Amino acid sequence: MSQIFSKNRRTKKNLKTPKEIIWENEEKNSSTTNLLYFIIYKFIWFLLSLARFVMTPFFDLRIGILYSNKIGRFLGNTEFYLRKKSLEKKNKKLDIIFSGKTINHQVLKMISRKVFLIENQAMYNIFNKIKKATLDSNIWIDLNVTGWLRGNDWTGAKPQLKFTNEEEAKGKQILSELGLKRDDEFVCVFAKDRFYSDNLSNPPKKNSFWYENDFRNCDIENYLLAAEYLTKQNIHVIRMGLHKPEKKLDVTNSQIIDYTSNIRPFLSNPEFADVYLPAKCKFFIGCTSGIYQFASIFNTPVAYTNMVPYGECGRNSHDIVIFKKCENRHNNKILSIQECIKQDITGDWLTEQKILQLQNDNIYFKENSPEEILDLTKEMNERLNKSWKEQNDEEILKKKFLEITKIYSSDGTSFPGRVGYNFFKKNSSLLN
Repeated sequence: MSQIFSKNRRTKKNLKTPKEIIWENEEKNSSTTNLLYFIIYKFIWFLLSLARFVMTPFFDLRIGILYSNKIGRFLGNTEFYLRKKSLEKKNKKLDIIFSGKTINHQVLKMISRKVFLIENQAMYNIFNKIKKATLDSNIWIDLNVTGWLRGNDWTGAKPQLKFTNEEEAKGKQILSELGLKRDDEFVCVFAKDRFYSDNLSNPPKKNSFWYENDFRNCDIENYLLAAEYLTKQNIHVIRMGLHKPEKKLDVTNSQIIDYTSNIRPFLSNPEFADVYLPAKCKFFIGCTSGIYQFASIFNTPVAYTNMVPYGECGRNSHDIVIFKKCENRHNNKILSIQECIKQDITGDWLTEQKILQLQNDNIYFKENSPEEILDLTKEMNERLNKSWKEQNDEEILKKKFLEITKIYSSDGTSFPGRVGYNFFKKNSSLLN
């Protein structure tokens, strides 16, 4: 629920989001039931704990299991850990991080510059099983935290991953090959289709539940009006993605580049471009999918479209968000945010059970229109150019939204970023 971070509900348990609780339960339920292996894992853990005790006068030994096979969990969780670690004044910790198969080797390389990282699938498997057998031990680094609404632990630190000079030159060469000149601005755009998964080795099967009913799915064609606007501002638009998309872009505008369809399959190292482009774009236009984290971890501004459930919002002060609407198809009524919260459409995840329950009540999600995405894009571009004209009722609308949703960061401050101004002005019933 979005109220997890309400000022009046500040407990250790309530600082866990729905998604984080699901991950924790998955780990608990996947622990070994084989008694012999359980004893072996406990014994190895005992030796590790003993070694940690001996080392205590010098440093605190901790071990982390990197969730490197799913984009959002890999990028956001790891960056949050690194940011929080960078804020610790007296850091006498020796952190050893294990990684197995990764979704992006470039990010893994950048992480290895910040911490002692061991990339070995066999060792990863062993230590992952030891962790699951000893989940309550404080030797384990908690990498199950997304960083969402974690206040100063996220916003108070600078981005932790950096490109080397050699990598910067490589990135500029990619931009040149895409047709961009040295000082050209560009915006990255991503819309999650039915085939996309944060774990690319396990995409949704055609006609499966998540293929048909994933609340994050949206149509890339609804973003083309905003893309055309950006090109008229002499800003290139690069359509991102990590796999062959459901739809190719049918455009004749040479400043709109379908990277995921036409460029990525032919790159010798697409994983580098997947990181570099969102890190360097003017801003990123995304949706409720972990790929926007390629921008967020570098503090690149994000214009969030089609966000749902209510509670999913920006990570940084320059982020702007607009939401999918909830429609009762029985009477064609759009539910207010207050009504959505009563339906538990809150927090940072919706389960299959919740989606089926909503559908049983004839409640479905309605995508943002091309015009709503255009309004958001204009606002983001104008705010970054410092040409946005402040409106008298901006703070009133934001305050009303906050009163309804009670979305606060874990340190009691308001959620970072803002909701698109025109989105609420044109959909005022959402705030009833």
